[in-house]
Amino acid sequence: MALTTTQTVEAEGVTKEEALREAFVRLGVPPEVLPEGPAEAIREAAILALKAEPGDLSIRVLSEGSKGLLGLGGKSALVRVTLVRRRQLEPEAILQTILDKMGVSARVRREDREGEIHLNIETEELAIVIGRHGKTLDALQYLVNSIVNRSALIQRRIVVNAGDYREKREDMLVEMAHQAARKVRATGRDVVLEPMSARDRRVIHLALRDDEDVRTFSRGEGSFRAVVVAPKDRSSRNNDR
Repeated sequence: MALTTTQTVEAEGVTKEEALREAFVRLGVPPEVLPEGPAEAIREAAILALKAEPGDLSIRVLSEGSKGLLGLGGKSALVRVTLVRRRQLEPEAILQTILDKMGVSARVRREDREGEIHLNIETEELAIVIGRHGKTLDALQYLVNSIVNRSALIQRRIVVNAGDYREKREDMLVEMAHQAARKVRATGRDVVLEPMSARDRRVIHLALRDDEDVRTFSRGEGSFRAVVVAPKDRSSRNNDR
C-alpha cells in the first residue's frame, strides 16, 4: 500500500525556464543540479533529483512571459508544477491508518519473529478492536495481510494481536479441549464444541492429537463448522478437519 500526497507550487521568472527552475527549487531540488538548458532538460534533472516517476510530475505554463518594448513593461513567465509523492507504507503504518479510520485511539508496535511480522495494538478500547471471539481482530489481520502481500515480492505472514488476546484465546481453547475430553471419557458420548474459526479448530485438534482415549473431527459448513470430540474406539465417517 502506498501513501500518496500531492504538492503544487507556482513560480515566476523572466523566462519560462527560469520560472521552472524556481518551481523545482521550491519542491526541494538543489539548484545546482538544474541545468540552464531547455525546459525538458530541467524537467528530466528534477525527476532524477526527486526520485519520481515521469508520470508523477506535471507542468503547466500559465504565462510564457514577454520582454516588453525596449526591455520595459515586460511580463513574467508563470508556471505551475504538480508533484505526486508516493511512499510505501509498512504493515504497522497500514494497521495504524485502519485503526484511525475506525476512530480507535491506539498505538501499533511491531516485532519481527522467525520470518513473521507481529503487530500488537496497544489501546484502552480492546473490546472494539478484538470483537466477539476475536472476529474483529481476525478481520484486521486478514485486511493487513491482503494489502501488504498483494504486491510484495516476498510474502510474510502478519499476525495482529491486542492485549495478549491470541495467547489467552489459545490457552482457553486448550483447556476447553481437555474438558471436552474428560467429559467424553466419563460419558462415552460425543461432545460437540461451539462453532469456531479454522484457526481455533486447529488448536483443538492439536491439543488432543496425542490423547489415547479421544479423537477429533470437524463437521458443519462455513461459520457453523465445529469440532466434535468423540471416543477413539468408535469409527468415524468424517475425519475432515
